Amino acid sequence: MGLLERIYKWMFRSLANQLLFTYLVIIVISLLAVSLWALFAIKSESVTDLRNSLEVEAVHLALEIDNDLGMDSEKSRQRIQSAVDRHATKLGVAITVVDRDGRVLADSQMSSQGPDGQNISNNAEINDALAGIVAIYTRNERTTNSNWLYVACPVRAGGQTTGVIRVGVQLTEIEQRLHRDLIIFLEIIFATGVMTVLISLWLARRVNRPLQEMSMTARKIAASGDMSETVPVKRPDEVGELARSFNQMIRRLREQERLRQEFIANASHELKTPTMAIGSVVEALQAGAAEDPKLRVQFLESLERLVDRQANLLQDLLDISRLDSGLDMSKKSEINVQQLITDAVEQVRPNAEKKQVELGVESQVDGAIVNGNSIHLQRALVNILANAINYTSKDGNVSVKAIIDGDDEVEIKISDTGIGIDAGDLPHIFERFYRADKARSRQSGGSGLGLAITQEIIARHQGSVNVESEVGVGSTFIVRLPVKLMPQTAKIEVALDDESASVGHANTVLGSHE
Repeated sequence: MGLLERIYKWMFRSLANQLLFTYLVIIVISLLAVSLWALFAIKSESVTDLRNSLEVEAVHLALEIDNDLGMDSEKSRQRIQSAVDRHATKLGVAITVVDRDGRVLADSQMSSQGPDGQNISNNAEINDALAGIVAIYTRNERTTNSNWLYVACPVRAGGQTTGVIRVGVQLTEIEQRLHRDLIIFLEIIFATGVMTVLISLWLARRVNRPLQEMSMTARKIAASGDMSETVPVKRPDEVGELARSFNQMIRRLREQERLRQEFIANASHELKTPTMAIGSVVEALQAGAAEDPKLRVQFLESLERLVDRQANLLQDLLDISRLDSGLDMSKKSEINVQQLITDAVEQVRPNAEKKQVELGVESQVDGAIVNGNSIHLQRALVNILANAINYTSKDGNVSVKAIIDGDDEVEIKISDTGIGIDAGDLPHIFERFYRADKARSRQSGGSGLGLAITQEIIARHQGSVNVESEVGVGSTFIVRLPVKLMPQTAKIEVALDDESASVGHANTVLGSHE
């Protein structure tokens, strides 16, 4: 049992050993099967050829002694014995001739003593031949302790069986030939097995080498965190493709690590700036600014803005962390796109009115339903709308246009007449902590995470967000989301429900005034 366990452990120690063992077992089994089939075919063909030869010889002898079998005389028996001896000596076979009653008339193995007239009709092949059929039997003879092949042919005259000629031969030569062939086949199997082992070792090591290199590189990365190494790609096959994929994974991990470090550095910087400003305000208040009512109000307002900015930044960091980890994305439901746009617009409308920016909505998405998280999607639209309002000057306008594009997509365009985005900044505006106008962004309280959060939310809803902008003219953000359309009857029911709800709400309001 110990040896089997060691073999089992060795076999599964590496891929090379498994390939070697598999190739060896398959080839050995295949060669054994082919060898057994070949030995069986050789034996069958040899016995068939020998049987046909014996049958032909029996027919020739029957033609020669046909007349003598019908004569019951000493001379006829002598002629039969002479013919039997001649044919047996020529071919090296044993020949026996019996009469119609099964008595031996001539036997090549008893020619010196002459036939003894023994009745051998109880032998199966003799009995069958006396019945008029050619009988073929193989049996072991105790006198010679060897296997014999017998062919017994009836001799017929006048429509009757007048005797039987039995020709027999030892199968020793055939058995010896099969034994020699078996040895040759075993030698071939052994030689092939050795060659298989050598070739399999070479192939297995060739296949296993890049896998070992990938394993070593992975262990180094796990141990030290150093992702500077890659594995060489020298092959165009599946193993080479695996190596290329491994290198791509390393590069992606390297990029993710770079982004993570940048994220930590940017987050630390963004948190540090308002924290230091808050500390400065507190120090000023402690130094005596609190005694001056005007300065106290000014510093407290500044402190409130800094705290709000800190809270917004922390909320953005929390939101993007949840998005990265996939939290809350499982809470999905069917969302009415029209209601989603309305809620987002109403949320930013006070800010637009405060800045005296006109906010317009033109929506043609009745019956459009998106499957997703309503809180996240509303946050994405609010981020774009808030940016549009913040970067649009007084008396400017921000417009929202929504249409159904085809049967399975809604397009939401949010345009403004703000300052626009420089062409060099457009490829980067969805990056985390990136600001196209850094001074103005910090002044407005932006964290640089809003558009990154927006893009992440839209992407997780199988949608896309793009931007078109021209400096001094304005920007247009285009959001596309997959939707499904409500049937017309469902639209009517929803409209009736909304109307009933509005009437109920109006009655409640009137009732409160009474």
